[in-house]
Amino acid sequence: MQKGSNEIDNFLTPDDTKVMKGIAIVCMLLHHLWFFPNRIPGGGVVGIFTMFNMPLTIYLGIFGKICVPMFFFFGGYGVYKSSYGKPYDIVGRLKKLYFAYWKVFLVFVPIGFLFFSAQVPYCADPFIYSRFEIFSLRELVSNFLGFASTYNREWWFLISYAFALVTFPLVRAVIDRYSARINLFIIVIVSLLFAHVFPGLKSVPSLGVLGNSHMYLRFFCQIAPYAACFWMGAIVARNGLFDRLHNSAKQHGLLNPLADIAIWCMIIVMRQNEIGDIFDVFFIPVLTVVAMDFLSHVRLLKKGFWYLGRQSTFMWLIHPFFCYYFGVPAMIVAYPRYAIPSLLVLIVMTYFASVLLEYFWKGFGFVYRKANSVNIHFKHFGASGEKR
Repeated sequence: MQKGSNEIDNFLTPDDTKVMKGIAIVCMLLHHLWFFPNRIPGGGVVGIFTMFNMPLTIYLGIFGKICVPMFFFFGGYGVYKSSYGKPYDIVGRLKKLYFAYWKVFLVFVPIGFLFFSAQVPYCADPFIYSRFEIFSLRELVSNFLGFASTYNREWWFLISYAFALVTFPLVRAVIDRYSARINLFIIVIVSLLFAHVFPGLKSVPSLGVLGNSHMYLRFFCQIAPYAACFWMGAIVARNGLFDRLHNSAKQHGLLNPLADIAIWCMIIVMRQNEIGDIFDVFFIPVLTVVAMDFLSHVRLLKKGFWYLGRQSTFMWLIHPFFCYYFGVPAMIVAYPRYAIPSLLVLIVMTYFASVLLEYFWKGFGFVYRKANSVNIHFKHFGASGEKR
């Protein structure tokens, strides 16, 4: 049954969504920096505390993987709200995604082959320091199209996100047809299928062809319910679930800085020790509501996350080069040795690289348009200056 437009969620403004993407990108950076010591020069960063007999850096580094479901969730939320009541521009969406990817690809991959093709082994994982030793045209094309991620292992979810964008019309049709309760039930089923059923089917002998299907492996054998999170974001937007959750939490006195921190800590422990990532579709809405409440009391921090969120796409695509694949920047990131200082170095380096890259392509576009207008002028008037 179609719902009234007044039920569309209004909890997150576009700026608020940037704030949450800023939080997500910090989770991504700490996940890659803290959780993979074999990829970091010197064997990883040092943490001071332990939690559940595990270094706190590793514990939080594992949790940081929630960044990917978060990006899918806010992608679904934003796509639904921006396309509500309008035709869905699938070409425009894919163009925006791939153009951002190519802007990073066309700068950083050549830099890799020019300056980082012969690196000394600076970490325990040979994949990291040998990325740009051998050039292959086939590998270049495959990576350029997003079907492979051998130049940057952390680019793996580009094609999965493209799949989410392509299937959005189907998602929207289902969401608009059914009530919020039915859609939430569907989400649970989809999460179970993607996380447990589909990956198991590829090993069934009678369906053995699935194990060799690139499309099946990429789209249906996901290690976490990313597609379900994209769907969940759209459901939240369609049914005003953020507004409902916020109002209910406020009514019961659960929104204050201490409660916000306590809820974040509780979800981290539940996710890490008990439930796992299968419930990210429900964790993320709760974390969003309490995060926005907490940040409303810490405006400077909120502004910082907003700036990071503005650059989150470029930061996602760029940071692995500084964290892993380019030896000198990776050594600079690892130099402080302690987890928090190294994370701050990685954030600063990646943020400013993203800003510079943005200005580079703006400048390139300006020069291109200027040259094109001059060329049109010469064609129109001729070299002599007389109009043809």
